[in-house]
Amino acid sequence: MMFFKDPFFWALISMFGLVGAGAQVGSKKLGKSQLFGIIVVVLFDLGRVMLTLPFCPQPRFEIDGWNWVVGGIIFATGCVFCIPGIPGLYIKPFTGPDEKMNLKTTGFYGIVRNPIYLGEVIWFLGWAVMFRSIIGLALVPIWWIALLFIILIEETGLERELGQTYLEYKTKVRGRIIPGLPI
Repeated sequence: MMFFKDPFFWALISMFGLVGAGAQVGSKKLGKSQLFGIIVVVLFDLGRVMLTLPFCPQPRFEIDGWNWVVGGIIFATGCVFCIPGIPGLYIKPFTGPDEKMNLKTTGFYGIVRNPIYLGEVIWFLGWAVMFRSIIGLALVPIWWIALLFIILIEETGLERELGQTYLEYKTKVRGRIIPGLPI
Protein backbone atom coordinates (compact mmCIF):
# COMPACT_ATOMS: atom_id res chain seq x y z
CA MET A 1 0.00 0.00 0.00
CA MET A 2 3.02 2.32 -0.09
CA PHE A 3 2.07 3.40 -3.61
CA PHE A 4 -0.83 5.37 -2.10
CA LYS A 5 1.79 7.63 -0.52
CA ASP A 6 3.62 8.17 -3.79
CA PRO A 7 2.74 11.52 -5.40
CA PHE A 8 3.60 10.10 -8.82
CA PHE A 9 0.97 7.36 -8.36
CA TRP A 10 -1.62 10.12 -7.90
CA ALA A 11 -0.23 12.03 -10.87
CA LEU A 12 -0.72 8.84 -12.92
CA ILE A 13 -4.32 8.53 -11.69
CA SER A 14 -4.88 12.13 -12.75
CA MET A 15 -3.41 11.45 -16.19
CA PHE A 16 -5.85 8.53 -16.61
CA GLY A 17 -8.60 11.06 -15.97
CA LEU A 18 -7.17 13.33 -18.66
CA VAL A 19 -6.94 10.49 -21.17
CA GLY A 20 -10.54 9.61 -20.39
CA ALA A 21 -11.53 13.24 -20.86
CA GLY A 22 -9.90 13.22 -24.29
CA ALA A 23 -11.83 10.09 -25.18
CA GLN A 24 -15.06 11.63 -23.95
CA VAL A 25 -14.84 14.93 -25.81
CA GLY A 26 -13.56 13.21 -28.96
CA SER A 27 -16.19 10.45 -29.13
CA LYS A 28 -19.87 10.96 -29.87
CA LYS A 29 -20.79 7.80 -27.96
CA LEU A 30 -18.69 8.43 -24.83
CA GLY A 31 -19.51 12.14 -25.00
CA LYS A 32 -23.15 11.37 -24.22
CA SER A 33 -22.31 9.46 -21.04
CA GLN A 34 -22.58 11.78 -18.06
CA LEU A 35 -21.44 8.95 -15.75
CA PHE A 36 -18.23 8.50 -17.76
CA GLY A 37 -17.70 12.26 -17.60
CA ILE A 38 -18.08 12.26 -13.82
CA ILE A 39 -15.60 9.39 -13.51
CA VAL A 40 -12.92 11.10 -15.59
CA VAL A 41 -13.32 14.40 -13.72
CA VAL A 42 -13.10 12.60 -10.37
CA LEU A 43 -9.94 10.76 -11.47
CA PHE A 44 -8.34 13.94 -12.80
CA ASP A 45 -9.11 16.01 -9.72
CA LEU A 46 -8.63 13.28 -7.09
CA GLY A 47 -5.14 12.52 -8.36
CA ARG A 48 -4.16 16.17 -8.29
CA VAL A 49 -5.59 16.75 -4.82
CA MET A 50 -3.98 13.68 -3.28
CA LEU A 51 -0.49 14.18 -4.68
CA THR A 52 -0.05 17.49 -2.87
CA LEU A 53 -1.26 16.37 0.56
CA PRO A 54 1.20 15.96 3.46
CA PHE A 55 0.92 12.17 3.58
CA CYS A 56 2.76 12.02 0.21
CA PRO A 57 6.45 12.50 1.06
CA GLN A 58 8.03 15.08 -1.25
CA PRO A 59 10.08 18.24 -1.09
CA ARG A 60 8.11 21.14 0.31
CA PHE A 61 8.87 24.85 0.26
CA GLU A 62 8.53 27.20 3.21
CA ILE A 63 6.80 30.58 3.15
CA ASP A 64 6.23 30.99 6.90
CA GLY A 65 2.51 30.19 7.06
CA TRP A 66 1.60 32.52 4.22
CA ASN A 67 1.05 29.44 2.06
CA TRP A 68 -2.50 29.17 3.45
CA VAL A 69 -3.35 32.80 2.71
CA VAL A 70 -1.71 33.05 -0.72
CA GLY A 71 -2.74 29.54 -1.76
CA GLY A 72 -6.26 30.02 -0.42
CA ILE A 73 -6.78 33.19 -2.46
CA ILE A 74 -5.47 31.50 -5.61
CA PHE A 75 -7.56 28.39 -4.90
CA ALA A 76 -10.76 30.39 -4.33
CA THR A 77 -10.18 32.37 -7.52
CA GLY A 78 -9.86 29.15 -9.52
CA CYS A 79 -12.99 27.70 -7.92
CA VAL A 80 -15.04 30.69 -9.10
CA PHE A 81 -14.42 29.60 -12.70
CA CYS A 82 -15.29 25.94 -11.96
CA ILE A 83 -18.61 26.14 -10.13
CA PRO A 84 -21.54 25.44 -12.46
CA GLY A 85 -24.55 27.67 -12.00
CA ILE A 86 -22.74 30.92 -11.33
CA PRO A 87 -23.35 33.73 -13.81
CA GLY A 88 -21.56 33.09 -17.06
CA LEU A 89 -21.30 29.32 -16.76
CA TYR A 90 -24.06 27.69 -18.78
CA ILE A 91 -22.81 24.26 -19.74
CA LYS A 92 -24.02 20.73 -19.57
CA PRO A 93 -21.34 19.38 -17.25
CA PHE A 94 -19.52 16.08 -17.73
CA THR A 95 -20.53 15.54 -21.37
CA GLY A 96 -18.96 16.08 -24.77
CA PRO A 97 -20.19 18.43 -27.49
CA ASP A 98 -23.47 17.57 -29.21
CA GLU A 99 -25.75 19.14 -31.77
CA LYS A 100 -28.39 20.05 -29.14
CA MET A 101 -26.10 22.30 -27.13
CA ASN A 102 -26.33 26.07 -27.17
CA LEU A 103 -23.09 27.97 -27.52
CA LYS A 104 -22.68 30.36 -24.62
CA THR A 105 -20.70 33.49 -25.31
CA THR A 106 -21.54 35.66 -22.30
CA GLY A 107 -20.06 35.93 -18.84
CA PHE A 108 -16.74 34.17 -18.49
CA TYR A 109 -17.23 32.67 -21.97
CA GLY A 110 -16.99 36.19 -23.41
CA ILE A 111 -13.46 36.44 -22.03
CA VAL A 112 -12.03 32.94 -22.48
CA ARG A 113 -13.38 29.93 -24.38
CA ASN A 114 -12.69 27.45 -21.57
CA PRO A 115 -13.22 29.15 -18.22
CA ILE A 116 -13.59 25.86 -16.36
CA TYR A 117 -10.18 24.70 -17.62
CA LEU A 118 -8.76 28.08 -16.57
CA GLY A 119 -10.28 27.47 -13.15
CA GLU A 120 -8.81 23.95 -13.06
CA VAL A 121 -5.30 25.30 -13.61
CA ILE A 122 -5.73 28.14 -11.09
CA TRP A 123 -7.31 26.12 -8.29
CA PHE A 124 -4.66 23.42 -8.54
CA LEU A 125 -1.92 26.07 -8.39
CA GLY A 126 -3.56 27.41 -5.22
CA TRP A 127 -3.92 23.90 -3.79
CA ALA A 128 -0.22 23.17 -4.42
CA VAL A 129 0.77 26.46 -2.74
CA MET A 130 -1.51 25.76 0.25
CA PHE A 131 0.22 22.42 0.88
CA ARG A 132 3.67 23.73 -0.14
CA SER A 133 4.02 20.95 -2.73
CA ILE A 134 7.02 21.39 -5.02
CA ILE A 135 5.89 18.43 -7.15
CA GLY A 136 2.41 19.97 -7.38
CA LEU A 137 3.85 23.29 -8.53
CA ALA A 138 6.07 21.52 -11.07
CA LEU A 139 3.04 19.70 -12.49
CA VAL A 140 0.92 22.85 -13.03
CA PRO A 141 2.41 23.52 -16.51
CA ILE A 142 2.01 19.85 -17.41
CA TRP A 143 -1.70 19.87 -16.48
CA TRP A 144 -2.10 23.11 -18.45
CA ILE A 145 -0.50 21.57 -21.56
CA ALA A 146 -2.59 18.42 -21.12
CA LEU A 147 -5.76 20.51 -20.92
CA LEU A 148 -4.71 22.29 -24.11
CA PHE A 149 -4.66 18.90 -25.87
CA ILE A 150 -8.15 18.14 -24.50
CA ILE A 151 -9.30 21.54 -25.78
CA LEU A 152 -7.95 20.82 -29.26
CA ILE A 153 -9.97 17.60 -29.36
CA GLU A 154 -13.04 19.33 -27.92
CA GLU A 155 -12.83 22.21 -30.39
CA THR A 156 -12.84 19.77 -33.30
CA GLY A 157 -16.10 18.34 -31.95
CA LEU A 158 -17.56 21.80 -31.39
CA GLU A 159 -16.68 22.85 -34.94
CA ARG A 160 -18.30 19.66 -36.21
CA GLU A 161 -21.46 20.10 -34.14
CA LEU A 162 -21.90 23.89 -34.22
CA GLY A 163 -20.16 24.79 -37.48
CA GLN A 164 -19.85 28.44 -38.45
CA THR A 165 -21.29 29.64 -35.14
CA TYR A 166 -18.35 28.16 -33.25
CA LEU A 167 -15.81 29.37 -35.82
CA GLU A 168 -17.10 32.94 -35.41
CA TYR A 169 -16.93 32.58 -31.61
CA LYS A 170 -13.30 31.40 -31.88
CA THR A 171 -12.49 34.51 -33.90
CA LYS A 172 -14.15 36.78 -31.33
CA VAL A 173 -12.79 35.08 -28.18
CA ARG A 174 -9.20 34.13 -28.92
CA GLY A 175 -8.09 32.77 -25.56
CA ARG A 176 -8.48 29.04 -24.99
CA ILE A 177 -7.38 29.07 -21.33
CA ILE A 178 -5.60 32.40 -20.95
CA PRO A 179 -7.76 35.41 -21.88
CA GLY A 180 -6.54 37.10 -25.05
CA LEU A 181 -3.89 34.51 -25.90
CA PRO A 182 -4.68 31.84 -28.51
CA ILE A 183 -2.98 29.17 -26.40
